[in-house]
Amino acid sequence: MAAISIGTLTDLEKTSYVREGLEIARPNLIYQQFGQGDRVEKREGKTRQWFRMTKPGLTSHASSFSSAQYVKNTTGAPPTWTPATPADTTISAQVDFLFGQGHEWNEGVEYTSFADLPKELRILNAQHAAEAIETEVIGVVKAGTTVAYANAKANRNLLDGNDKVDMDDILTQVTTLRNNDAKDIKGMFRALVAANVIEQLMKDSAFRTAIQFQKDYLFSGTIAELYGVAFQFSSLAPKVADSGSNNAVANVEQTIIVGANSYGITKWMLNDYNIVYTKPGGWGDEWAVKHAMTWYYMFKSVILNQNWLLRLESSR
Repeated sequence: MAAISIGTLTDLEKTSYVREGLEIARPNLIYQQFGQGDRVEKREGKTRQWFRMTKPGLTSHASSFSSAQYVKNTTGAPPTWTPATPADTTISAQVDFLFGQGHEWNEGVEYTSFADLPKELRILNAQHAAEAIETEVIGVVKAGTTVAYANAKANRNLLDGNDKVDMDDILTQVTTLRNNDAKDIKGMFRALVAANVIEQLMKDSAFRTAIQFQKDYLFSGTIAELYGVAFQFSSLAPKVADSGSNNAVANVEQTIIVGANSYGITKWMLNDYNIVYTKPGGWGDEWAVKHAMTWYYMFKSVILNQNWLLRLESSR
């Protein structure tokens, strides 16, 4: 039977339902929210683009730009200007299409308007889409090549049950990002962590001492912001099972710490996110009581700078 979807609505109606979905999805988009949005404003075609940022050097010369990035002299005489070719690289990638399984239900009515569809199922679709998007972003960022291990272990196979994360581990890795010239995100580097990592940090005496004169974190259960690091909880934070020393660690936690513009994501915009409703009366539904609703999303995530995000692995 014919379907109704967001894509068949007017632009005003599309905006309303895409915005409704985004507000529902936003609490689940932890990793997605810190990525650099793509540069394609008109959502047509299958290609998305990002800038990969590269800073120029800081070598000076008395009169020439031939081997320097700025000129320094005592005369005030302007040098001959020879601008450099931009080092910023445009990254292009084809989107992936994510299709949700959706839901089917029996009801003896026929919906002719998108607005009349059960809002509870629209909410469920948006939540499922958000978690699928989040899973895809995590799959990209956790594959980054800058990796460290708790207690300065050399590799994952050397981790054992004592190698739980503490504040020293976090500070060491944020120092690595700073030394790589990574920039913070609104004043903070972002550590994207699992509930078990939050618990380990809260049990770390150095961590508790650092936050005891700040907000009432210990009593509110909210993780802290300190030393230029903000901690964001995600129920989808990645882990590796049966790893570490002789595969004796049941779960290895993978904390992702990121700076600005380290990875790119596609934005949640018109013509990217869609909900599709199928009316009753199809094959196998001769009594015309089966309704179905699902979603799809055009998505892509890419790493833009390997040196501006890292993965910290620790035992649970």
